[in-house]
Amino acid sequence: MARVLAMQLIQRGLGYEEPIGILATYGSHQIIAQVAIIYMGGTCVPLDPDRAQSDMQTQLQVAGVKNMIVDDAFQHRHLPVTKIPLLQSPDGRHTAGNAAALPVATKADFRSHIFFTSGTTGTPKAVEILARGIVRLARDPVYGPRSSDIVGHLNNPCFDPSLIDIWTSLLNGSTIAALDRREALLPKSLDRMLKENHVTYLLMPTAIFHIVAPVCPTTFSECHTVMIGGESPDLKACEMVLDSDGPPTRLINAYGPTECSIMALAHVITSEDTKRGYLPIGKPVNETCALVLNESYDPVMGQEKGELFLGGQGLARGYLNNPDATAKAFLHVRQPESNGKAVRMYHTRDSVYSDATGNIVWLGRNDRVVKVKGGYRVNLDAIETELLSTDLVHAAVAMKIIPPGAKSSILVACVAFTSSHSDSSSLLALIRSRLPSYMVPQIVSFDTLPLTPNGKVDKRATTRRLMDMLQEATHIDNELDPDMYTQTERALKKLWLQSLHVVPRASIHPDADFFTLGATSLEVAVLISGIHQVFRVMLSAHTIYKVPRLGDLATCIDDMVAAGSTRDNEATTQALLADASQWRHISIPTTPPINWLDKDEGNVFLTGATGFVGAHLLVDLLQCPQVRSVCCLVRSDSHASARKKMCRNLEKYHLEHLATEFESKIKTLLGDFSKPRLGLSEPAFLALAESTSVVFHLGAQINYNEPYLANRAANMMGVLNMIRLAVASRPKALHYASSMAAFGPTGLVADRVGELTEDTPLQPYLDATVAYETGYGQSQWVSDEMLCQLMKRGFPAAVYRMGAVVCNGKDGVGNPDDFMSRLTADCFRLGIYPHLPDQRKEMVAVDYVAPAMRMMAMSNRNLGKVYHLTPGVRENISVNEYFRIAQQHTGIVLSALAYGDWVHALVQADKSGVELGLKPLFPMLMEKVKNNRTRWELYEGMAMFNNDKTVAALKTSEHFQSLRPAPISPKDLHAYFDNILSRG
Repeated sequence: MARVLAMQLIQRGLGYEEPIGILATYGSHQIIAQVAIIYMGGTCVPLDPDRAQSDMQTQLQVAGVKNMIVDDAFQHRHLPVTKIPLLQSPDGRHTAGNAAALPVATKADFRSHIFFTSGTTGTPKAVEILARGIVRLARDPVYGPRSSDIVGHLNNPCFDPSLIDIWTSLLNGSTIAALDRREALLPKSLDRMLKENHVTYLLMPTAIFHIVAPVCPTTFSECHTVMIGGESPDLKACEMVLDSDGPPTRLINAYGPTECSIMALAHVITSEDTKRGYLPIGKPVNETCALVLNESYDPVMGQEKGELFLGGQGLARGYLNNPDATAKAFLHVRQPESNGKAVRMYHTRDSVYSDATGNIVWLGRNDRVVKVKGGYRVNLDAIETELLSTDLVHAAVAMKIIPPGAKSSILVACVAFTSSHSDSSSLLALIRSRLPSYMVPQIVSFDTLPLTPNGKVDKRATTRRLMDMLQEATHIDNELDPDMYTQTERALKKLWLQSLHVVPRASIHPDADFFTLGATSLEVAVLISGIHQVFRVMLSAHTIYKVPRLGDLATCIDDMVAAGSTRDNEATTQALLADASQWRHISIPTTPPINWLDKDEGNVFLTGATGFVGAHLLVDLLQCPQVRSVCCLVRSDSHASARKKMCRNLEKYHLEHLATEFESKIKTLLGDFSKPRLGLSEPAFLALAESTSVVFHLGAQINYNEPYLANRAANMMGVLNMIRLAVASRPKALHYASSMAAFGPTGLVADRVGELTEDTPLQPYLDATVAYETGYGQSQWVSDEMLCQLMKRGFPAAVYRMGAVVCNGKDGVGNPDDFMSRLTADCFRLGIYPHLPDQRKEMVAVDYVAPAMRMMAMSNRNLGKVYHLTPGVRENISVNEYFRIAQQHTGIVLSALAYGDWVHALVQADKSGVELGLKPLFPMLMEKVKNNRTRWELYEGMAMFNNDKTVAALKTSEHFQSLRPAPISPKDLHAYFDNILSRG
């Protein structure tokens, strides 16, 4: 299609470096248009369809655009250019014969793109990007995308970062995944999009990274490379992502002005960086040079401060038809390495220094051009000029600041109105009609602005006054709202204040308009996230735009709280049913599975070996004489780090001495079970399927706070990928570790049974109980139900539903990061526990669970069934009994509190500075999901889990007599409590 369009452009007489506008839908249409223009030797001028008509006309005029490619979505736009339809075919007589000549030959300094930055008068400057600047990044062996990468296209095509998304990908043969840019502002949506598209390489604006990191730090768990740029990253946000359970392989701080083709310096961010307290912008990338010079354009000494100058193949040609601006920005500077010869360089006007390692550290701007959210460069003088031209203000100072307590910067203008009849709303209305949205600041008014001795507005003093005012405002009691506010309005007002940092409290009232007060799309994203955390409802951005008044929005939230849970549950139920039916796409093997204990077999494939139960099963399998090898799937960037990860995990549970004896049997495979083919190439996947004798799938993502969709990729898709592995090449048995959470809070069932057997179907519990489960529990229902349906039809699998696996009865060592360990440690610390009548946790010992799974898996006669790895019906320990045993053994006085009082005590302890292991689980512990009760409270009166068939299957094993009993005993708990106390 691009070749056809390129021929059409040539037929129209468009020649070399002809500036051709593009007004096309984000994604494939935009990419096709750019490829066509480059093929025929033209220059791409991407235009933003969201810009005002007048802004677009100015850009067309500045760039000299006379022809523009448009797709169907924008045919209606009236612009002074010749429109070329994107999908219209050229004359067939010319297409076939000349297509072979494409792409046309270009010169070394070929201009491929024109992008716009703001000028001092508000008139945009057209930056002429050369193709060699893009090629140098594609060829960069360190930072360029690999041919195997799936590159997330997230950046606006009207700005130079999109060149990495599009052109470095095309040049290197990478796959491009166009992501919904508006949805990307919502952390959970971005997390879902990256995982569904299997994105491995991503360049994203720092502002979006700051929104995502605190809410979903594991968003980038499948990414090899994540680059952030546009403004200086927040160290805490970087730390959250790097220290999460799923960091990207590389997190990179990328720096580069448009005048140097996207990226000039880069630095791989490490945990050491976050502890050191500053973040370098790094060292020059491929074919780029960087100098730190003083005011005389001489190199500074050592770590002295100077200004950054950039040179090399990435330099732009200059500003189109603006020789004065080009001469001021692009200077000829003598380089030490060039024997005194002057070399052309770009004067960034950024203040920097080089640290002891040679990395360049950014300090700030030395002029009035700043980068704002979205990657836009804005001239503060231009904003001030427009503000003053309204005649509503007599003084104005524009600035970019980070308000106290905020994580990202905002654009603010301090003004002094000419009349008491003027206000911020009328000023914003005028400014919005004159400036693009990214240049519209939040307004703060003062009676007067401070002046310098010579009578000019003192910009530094104004900035200090604003920051002092904001700092003082953070100490105001947020509860001093008039009685006229409803409870929802008061809570919503607090959220507005967190988004609109500089807006006076008095300006936010029931009739206040979110956008009139200065909100943009990024503030909308922050507000949506806050509303979800506070009210547990998820609004769309459309709703915020449709209902911008505080009072109306509060009413909308109240309505959703009252009725929305039902709608949410219905939607979730439909999603669970749809995913559970994925079994229909699986072919049932027509031949029986191989006997994995045969002499020539014994090759086990295991997931979850870096977990608690998985580590114990690994050791148990290694000690089995028939096992020749255990291949452990580990998500890591090298076999060395994968081995290290496994060794640390074995040491954590005091198992390393048992594994060392059989170390030669352990193999590591780098991959990810949430990805198609486990992240392997097709030949590697088929080779694995052929060599594997049996599959044990214990890996899962356990997150009690996130909804089903956040758990779907790892849990539901993970099981589906294991099913595909089991049937690939030759049929193999699949042994899957599920959870009792698959049934949900069974006490909710009106006509509930007293016992749930291994044959009890899951389907009836979907609406009644599973709808109120955590996203993790719902993912267990889907996976379990999918396998149950397959087993009914002859699929070679077994499902092992585990209770709460507490510890190893031999030494009391448990998983310090699981719910029971966190709960117990915090209750010991505070001397309180939740009084939960008629509740159990189905507690079992890991030294029962792991060998029991292995024993039943050793006979294919046990396939096609579900097993309950739980205590017997009458061998359970209740939650209250658990804490009674704890108090009796440890001597710690534990007071029983009503559940709500216990949660309140936890929150108060956290506010007092007590470090609590349960803190990350506060949302789950506090969220009321039905009848004003939390999920844990809903488990009251749950059914017993019958394990008769499990016991019967185990008794057929020749090793049954060596198996310990399933239930946790008081003696086991004594060792467990001692272990928890020994950790402090």
